[in-house]
Amino acid sequence: MTTDTTTRSPWRIFGLVAGSVALATLNFSMIFVAFGEISDSFDASDSTLSWALTGFAITTAAVMVPGGWLADRFGRTRIFLIGFALFLAGSGGVAVAPSAEFLIAARVLQAVGLAIEAPASFALVLDAFPKRMRSTAVGAMGAAGGVAAALGPLVGGALVEALGWRWAFFCNVPVGIVVLALVGPRLPPNRVHLARKTPDLIGVLLLMFGVGSLALGIVQSDDWGFGDERTVAALIAALILLAGLVKRSRVHPEPILYVPLFANHDFRVGSALSFFLAGNFMGSFLAFVTFLHEGWGLSLFKAGLAVGLIPAIGGPMSVVSGRLADRFGHRTVILPGSLMMAAGGLWMWSAAGSQPQIWSLWVPVVVIYGIGVGLGHAACQAAALATVTEDRLGIGGAMNRIFMEIGGTISIAIVIALFVRYDDPVDGLRASMILLIIVSAISVPIAASLRNRGHA
Repeated sequence: MTTDTTTRSPWRIFGLVAGSVALATLNFSMIFVAFGEISDSFDASDSTLSWALTGFAITTAAVMVPGGWLADRFGRTRIFLIGFALFLAGSGGVAVAPSAEFLIAARVLQAVGLAIEAPASFALVLDAFPKRMRSTAVGAMGAAGGVAAALGPLVGGALVEALGWRWAFFCNVPVGIVVLALVGPRLPPNRVHLARKTPDLIGVLLLMFGVGSLALGIVQSDDWGFGDERTVAALIAALILLAGLVKRSRVHPEPILYVPLFANHDFRVGSALSFFLAGNFMGSFLAFVTFLHEGWGLSLFKAGLAVGLIPAIGGPMSVVSGRLADRFGHRTVILPGSLMMAAGGLWMWSAAGSQPQIWSLWVPVVVIYGIGVGLGHAACQAAALATVTEDRLGIGGAMNRIFMEIGGTISIAIVIALFVRYDDPVDGLRASMILLIIVSAISVPIAASLRNRGHA
């Protein structure tokens, strides 16, 4: 990319990239609303169909770092466009899926596209802004994603009720093709940042099967039992595979995990926060949608409208969060964000019942929780990347995202297992809120250890 393009028009680059990212996020949030209808369309168990969610997260986690490697070595613009095209192809596959197996495979293709596109788009935007404004850029990206995530349940719920769940995925294909045609020619010229060496492909497999084994052990634990030898074997296999990945990444010349980044204190802490705090958002989001639809009996459209308040509040708040983090440091926003998320979870845990309480319970809880998400969610990634050098933004952003995806995989798997275990959706929600409270509490001392003081 050329210097004059980035120094004179960073917001132009942001506008071009954010539209494509928002469309992918819109599609991502639709799956949570449509999941119940999808389950009714196929002759498969809930555990099998849950892989449409967890398989997506696992693949994203496994391919995200290779995606960052591709962006740094073959050019961020080129890889961004390729990844977005693959995501659209996967969306079309989901729309026409004749079986649960085909559906899961199409979701995996979607995840591959997202994992290739996400680090490239993130690096394009961060590269366009001066280093002192990185948190502002991350917050703006979070706002774009937040608006799309807010619209996803609403649009998805309306499409599912009016036309069926397949249209929720098919409609974004022609829109995405138009976006691709308009955005592609206007992005910065392609530029290679690092030498084109072959990455550690064995490390990719270790990562994919390691995270997959971890999710398998959690998802199937209710059917198999926590003490069953299959559950134990899956969890032990995950530990061995992921430990092998770390060991291999220390010595391989082109590792999937770039271990030297962990010498950076704030990258290390920010990645831990992405795992706990940002990762748990996916499970909580699924728990809220399931409870609103099955526990309170709201239609999919109304449930989507209700749950869409969370990113509608959190998205704009992430812009405020980014500006505050740039000025005063990231822990200034992550600490209160963690506490507000815990407070929202505690209130919902203590007061939720089988009778709908939209104005007396849901709305005030969502305001507290949504503000907490806006303060803490995007700031986790911004904290990790605040001091990463420009030539490693692609792989650094991917590595940080991978922690969030692994955290999301685990939280989704736990929430699905909890709702399967409890016949009453109210009990399933309360158990999920305990998870939210614990994760938020763990994040408080981690965030307190951040060293970045901002540029006040």
